[in-house]
Amino acid sequence: MGGGGFTDWLTEQEHETPLLQQYDQSILGDPVKDRKVYEDASPKKYLANAKAPLLVLQGENDITDPKEEAEQVVAILRNAGVTVDAHYYSDEGHGFLKRENQIDAMQRTVEWFDRYLLHHP
Repeated sequence: MGGGGFTDWLTEQEHETPLLQQYDQSILGDPVKDRKVYEDASPKKYLANAKAPLLVLQGENDITDPKEEAEQVVAILRNAGVTVDAHYYSDEGHGFLKRENQIDAMQRTVEWFDRYLLHHP
């Protein structure tokens, strides 16, 4: 299950706020000169090896971990034949603040666990 996260450090740099870009660069270096560092540190590099079903819950207005990152995960996993379900909350950002969305996310999470964990050894 996911509630927001990055998939590719390079595309994260393109879509996140300038302050977060600067922070990421303080850790990973310059995205042009240190491109290989970004590529090797990106979950995208390893996603095709995933086997477990994944539930993605994402705010469409998330500026910390933009929706494009979640969409990449969904596409990569679907192309690899992994079970993945995604729900995007149009009125949320990074985390869910509206009570109805919190309830919906919790219901989706419980149903997901019931479907993929409770009945599978």
